Amino acid sequence: MTKMICPNCKGNGFTRNSFEAENHELQCKTCHSQGEVSGDEFFPQTYEDKNWLGKASLTYYHGPCLDHTLFRKLRIIL
Repeated sequence: MTKMICPNCKGNGFTRNSFEAENHELQCKTCHSQGEVSGDEFFPQTYEDKNWLGKASLTYYHGPCLDHTLFRKLRIIL
């Protein structure tokens, strides 16, 4: 079982969210505030990609965590 840095919180264990004028730090739901996720868990994810016209498009993926350094704006949907 391999572990990798959580792409949702970038290994911090919490995420920063802002709503209107308030900023909140919430525990990461993806890694349960551990900062790492298992390499064999499957997650629904989105990332930005370019389509055949060269325009940015959103790609949906369900599988093991992708490397956040290789995929632009990688997000895990929970």
